[in-house]
Amino acid sequence: MTRSLVVLLLFGLGALGCGEVEVACDDPVACTCGPARALPDGGCCPAWTVAEAGGVCRPRAFVYPAPSHAIGSPGARRVSASIDGRGRVIFVWDEAALPGHDVVVVAEETDAGLSLREPSAALPGFAGMGVVVGCEAGDAVVSWRQSISGSEGDVFRSERAPDGTWTDPTSVADRASLGEKAYEPRLATAPSGEVLHVWNQWYDGSHYGVAVARRKGPGEAWEGPAAEDDVLSPPSFFSNAPQIAVNGRGDAVVSWYQSAGGALMAFMSERMGEGGAFTRPGVDDFVSADGATVDNDPISNPKPAVAEDGRAVVVWTQETGQGGVAVYLAARDTKGTWTRPADLGDTFSRPEGKRRDVRAAFDAQGFLYVVWSEDVGTGPVVNLALRRPDDTWIHPGDQPLVLSSDEATEAITPVVAVGRDGGVLVAWSEQVGGRFRVAARRGSAAGFGLIEVLSPAGDHALAPHVAIGGPGDRAVVAWIQGDPSVGRVLFATLD
Repeated sequence: MTRSLVVLLLFGLGALGCGEVEVACDDPVACTCGPARALPDGGCCPAWTVAEAGGVCRPRAFVYPAPSHAIGSPGARRVSASIDGRGRVIFVWDEAALPGHDVVVVAEETDAGLSLREPSAALPGFAGMGVVVGCEAGDAVVSWRQSISGSEGDVFRSERAPDGTWTDPTSVADRASLGEKAYEPRLATAPSGEVLHVWNQWYDGSHYGVAVARRKGPGEAWEGPAAEDDVLSPPSFFSNAPQIAVNGRGDAVVSWYQSAGGALMAFMSERMGEGGAFTRPGVDDFVSADGATVDNDPISNPKPAVAEDGRAVVVWTQETGQGGVAVYLAARDTKGTWTRPADLGDTFSRPEGKRRDVRAAFDAQGFLYVVWSEDVGTGPVVNLALRRPDDTWIHPGDQPLVLSSDEATEAITPVVAVGRDGGVLVAWSEQVGGRFRVAARRGSAAGFGLIEVLSPAGDHALAPHVAIGGPGDRAVVAWIQGDPSVGRVLFATLD
């Protein structure tokens, strides 16, 4: 059952296009850009600007929402956003106010409107934990967990074809997962059109394991897992919170945390190229330092990132054994060799204090960005570390750049996205004057601009999600506006 409501955008979505081509400039490593930033002399305007006649670089501006622009119904939770190859935004969240906590999908249409649908409505039971990925050809995949007839949950998918047609599940037979129960789905897409799908799956009556499936392109059949015990993780207690990242040539990394018989450890599986197979680590093949547990916060669990040249990182937060929680980093070079923390003292961030919400991303030129929230006793701030393609650090983990506002008493849940043109967008939630607001900073490897407050005043603004994609690196930041029981989805766009 689908609500065919169309909500017109009230705050100016720009025209959509496709087919932008990279053009060279005077320094391709530092300033490769698309036509929107290309200058007549062969150079490029800076990130987040547009080249106009006469060689003028015009800054791009956010379109901010008013409270009346909220979409969906009260009780929205865990919003996820994506932008497909045609520049159309797709949002997914679950709403406590709907029967069974249905998953809601709001997709931007070519007529500059938003269509609202409930792909889980044909299935009975509780639905939640929705995620979305927008693909290069204009297709999209949405996944969520849903409990049916007393089950503990299965993972389902809804798919949009390039022509805009959606296909939703209609019965438990349409589930993506196998076995008795499954949860925590995540998605990633490659420029080739391949979509990778991971989740936690119960098997052998005693373990959760990390399952992975793939779809080569729009309209093609999904491959794997072959059976409920066809998982990447070792048979040791329960895997948790799998995450996945993939680059343009199909190199992929999956990360998760799991007990190896004692403390929770960070694990990863890797695939070299689209035709490769994922590795299956043994119980002792964890990447984290032995001796203390990996932080089990659902946001700061191990996160992977993969560069276009094959380099990769996994980042996580872990107890230091000395009362602190630090950021740790494992890195793979272009030859495929991993470097892991030697011990608990081999932290990426400063060891004292507590850190959460760590995430990482590579830009197209190979710069690495790592963001996290850090509290050394004066309240959490949002930090950023930045590494050059030659693996030297501009802002190392123990001397990070502070992104959040000086007047904020708390700054939490940072998220980061990078565009093909080298633009980087970091958003977070920070408390100023007793209310949380969503703030952001735009930048590139050359530096970051001023703080921009995206959310309207009055209500708490929490749990931002950020995406960049489509022609010209369109960007969106979505969040929950209002207290949890009545919160609704708001978003700001950068067209």
